[in-house]
Amino acid sequence: MTLTSRQRSQLFSQLATLEHAGIPPAQAFGVVGRDLPHAARQALARTAADLARGAEVAKARQRSGVLLPWETRLVRAAATGGRLESLYRHLSEHYASRARLFGRLRARLMFPFLILTLACFVAPFPALFQGTIGLGGYLLRAAGPPLLLYGGLQLLAFAYRRQLARETGAAWARLLRAIPVLGGLLARQQQRDGLFGLWLLLESGVPVLEALPLAGKSVADPLLRARFTRAAAALADGRSGVAETLNRYGVVDDSGAVALFASGETAGRLDEVIRHQLRQWDVQLESQWDTLGEWLPRLFYVGVAALLALGIAGGYRSLPRW
Repeated sequence: MTLTSRQRSQLFSQLATLEHAGIPPAQAFGVVGRDLPHAARQALARTAADLARGAEVAKARQRSGVLLPWETRLVRAAATGGRLESLYRHLSEHYASRARLFGRLRARLMFPFLILTLACFVAPFPALFQGTIGLGGYLLRAAGPPLLLYGGLQLLAFAYRRQLARETGAAWARLLRAIPVLGGLLARQQQRDGLFGLWLLLESGVPVLEALPLAGKSVADPLLRARFTRAAAALADGRSGVAETLNRYGVVDDSGAVALFASGETAGRLDEVIRHQLRQWDVQLESQWDTLGEWLPRLFYVGVAALLALGIAGGYRSLPRW
């Protein structure tokens, strides 16, 4: 079951409200999600039925498909520590921020994409008018580029959702990382999400030795998950501190963040300094996503100009010479 970031934010917000009101989970899952798709409502109903029969909270939600695998681990830890409301609110804020971020990006790309599509239909028109191509050739030239572009974007989205839902797919991860600019930005976003999972677990009272491997499973990128796994194994040996281990195994490559984590670890406030660092990273990532949103439309416009120029040049070459 696939929900958008906005839908997941609303779902966790409703669960936090009902948890604060003291509503039992079986009843809460029976009333939330009225505005979700039919499949999601059915999954929530199955969760409510499992909870009513005495199933564990996290297990019932994972079996129904309501929660992603990494969310299930966080819920299990928070339920043990009695901090479900806090977790729900943090997850709601997390997905609300993600929805705003990608919503702005989609909005900025919508108009350039429409202009590009219009240009694709205009560029081959001179050749159709002069009879050098037929109607089928015109439609292929006109509709081909927009469909290929749209299909490519959908493929990227599918690859990302597949990683989140199944926690597999190193090939997809390498594909995403290979994309210029976007790949690096997605990798930094994944690092941020891994530390977000670690902070949620620490705040829920999970010891760092248990929280680190669980946090690694909260990221979609299997390559980064492997780094978390190696860091967790090294930390269990007790040969170095948390900050040094995260840096050594490439989980955190920001020297300023490593120094901050080391000071928080020494003071016994690692969760607080991670939260502070997450806020700084969120500001930086938001700025980088906004910059990408400013430059992508310009690339679309360059593509429009190139298509029109090619169409004009092709029409000029096909004119009879005297």
